[in-house]
Amino acid sequence: MKETQYQKKGIALIYLAKKFFTLGIGDKVPTVDELCLETNTSRGTMQSALETLKNDGAIKTLSKGHMGTYLVDQNQDKLLNYLDDRNIVCAMPLPYTKYYEGLSTGFYRAFEDKKLNLNLAYVNGSINRLNGLKSNRYDFIVTSGLTADYLLKNNDVDLISLFPQKTYVSEHVIVHKKGKNNFIYDGMSIGVDSHSIDYKILTQEIVKNHNVQLIETPYNQIVQRIENGEIDAAIWNRDEVEEKNYPVSYDSIDSDLVNKSSRAALLCKKNNSFIKEIVQRYADDNQITLVQKEVISGEILPEY
Repeated sequence: MKETQYQKKGIALIYLAKKFFTLGIGDKVPTVDELCLETNTSRGTMQSALETLKNDGAIKTLSKGHMGTYLVDQNQDKLLNYLDDRNIVCAMPLPYTKYYEGLSTGFYRAFEDKKLNLNLAYVNGSINRLNGLKSNRYDFIVTSGLTADYLLKNNDVDLISLFPQKTYVSEHVIVHKKGKNNFIYDGMSIGVDSHSIDYKILTQEIVKNHNVQLIETPYNQIVQRIENGEIDAAIWNRDEVEEKNYPVSYDSIDSDLVNKSSRAALLCKKNNSFIKEIVQRYADDNQITLVQKEVISGEILPEY
């Protein structure tokens, strides 16, 4: 019985540590009944956990009678000591361009000397990253702003932050075989990787007025299939074409969606206020983009 009670109190302490970490000084504290309802915990267990945090000096509260109880002081270092896991996992695309290398370096620099550790998982395809977020393998994910717009409308996710233009990629373009027509026309075979939401949306945008055949094509096979004639064109990342000098031509896409798709966006599960608060506090987009520019220019070496 005692072991079960300790386990329940431990769960309550972890929950409260995260809850109070996200509260600011002067914020109203949820009632014990509200905290119990959110965690399916008994009043006795929750009150005991609250007293532990107070006695440890992790929090200090002030009761104002019928107006409620307010947070008047917090020790964030002590609150983090109650966490069961100090690792935060972010999933982002494989660092095969300078832009992605710069992002990964910026994220690692942002979490340097912090009380929580950042681990990066490199996963191609925004659908794959989303599935990992849903199954709690990842705490937050990196997508393009265009993908983020779609996911926010269709999934239980929250936007942590949206970076400026040209932080996810410099530009998404239409790639095609050298010497071939550089415009979309009826009868074309267009490759599309449906695991990448932004590629799918941009593909639908460029073919909306044409009768074409869409062929499912893994991202890493697009150039090869264009070269051997299996497909005529596809949406791709200009940075990779230029950095690796691939034998294809490319053209810009005349759409406002391109600007959205060039912005990096950070997403977490809906109502995960702890992760949202941590990442917003640590991962300053101005600092990360500054590091990214230094990686792209060659001033510093990438970390990943």
